Amino acid sequence: MPVNAEDWLGSLPAVLSPQRAVIARLLEHARTDERVRLFVVGCSIGRGAADRLSDVDALVGVQERTFDDMARSSAELVRAGGEVLDIFQQIIPPTSPDGRRSQHTYAHYIDGVELDLALAIVRESQQPRPDWVVLYDPDETVRGELLSKAASADDVRAWGFNCLVRLHACTKYLTRGSLWEAHLMLERARADYWSVWATAEAVADPLYGLTAVLDDPRTPMPADIAQTVALLDPSALAHAALALLDLLLLALPRAEAALSQTPTVPAALAVHVRAELSKLSP
Repeated sequence: MPVNAEDWLGSLPAVLSPQRAVIARLLEHARTDERVRLFVVGCSIGRGAADRLSDVDALVGVQERTFDDMARSSAELVRAGGEVLDIFQQIIPPTSPDGRRSQHTYAHYIDGVELDLALAIVRESQQPRPDWVVLYDPDETVRGELLSKAASADDVRAWGFNCLVRLHACTKYLTRGSLWEAHLMLERARADYWSVWATAEAVADPLYGLTAVLDDPRTPMPADIAQTVALLDPSALAHAALALLDLLLLALPRAEAALSQTPTVPAALAVHVRAELSKLSP
């Protein structure tokens, strides 16, 4: 289900002119390479939420028999997009027994445009993602209903529990006097919290957490979120962790309700974490 590439490129706002030029050159090169069977733009540009600083996030699909050859020469495709300041590439191994290898490329062009390019093996049929703009698909492999990125109840439980685990780790590092590690755990806990909050606010693609919240036209921000930020001070870190715990326990039942789930009783770990943080936050 490709769009008319030229029409779509022409519809991009003027502020994205540098990105448009890179995409157009990459697409032109992809169309002339028989190994390329799919070219997609996604993420913020695909969602229509990009600004002048946005990366070009793109996917190039090839058949399995040509993957190794394409991976070796993919830098040629990247350089077709413009003059490259620097480039880094790596092969990503499968993450599951039935998974497939991929290659990730980061490139920074002289004009300031950044490219995040995934080279992947195409499937005979694949569902489109909500942020995908399919510019080239000669074999019509992308078809069917949009692949939902909505959160599930299991996602919310996992984000909530991971947030609690990291807040508990924060207490351990504070007890040890390791402020940098405590700070790191607080930041990671907040990242999980953002996905819970996004679900509670019915934000699209809650997996992306803060990014999804900021991409939403409403930009719904939780009250007192600034209180979860702290410098490298033991008391300040403990206060910030407690504030984040409070926000999490408010957001979790709302997120579950948004998914038509019966709100669950706060995990026993939450009670334990609160007690430990209270000792550290006089």
